Amino acid sequence: MRDRVAHSVLKIGGTDLYVADTEPGGRFVQGKQVNICISIADKEQAQKYYEALKEGGQVEPLLQEVYFSPAYGMVTDKFGVTFQIFTKRT
Repeated sequence: MRDRVAHSVLKIGGTDLYVADTEPGGRFVQGKQVNICISIADKEQAQKYYEALKEGGQVEPLLQEVYFSPAYGMVTDKFGVTFQIFTKRT
């Protein structure tokens, strides 16, 4: 069994860089080593980012309310870069 990093936050200047491991039992796919998480305070702005990134890309899962966020979703854009859109709870 290998050690696992659930998630971590690296502070670089005024920016927070979130990093996370793959889900337990999740399949590792070569070329998908990086997920970029965009944290947004506003659900409407999150929807705009999501719509722009999904053009020509693949949605996984839909932008929706989940237990930790009022609007969370993932998109792999047309260039193969995976983004998490995360809206903070207020």
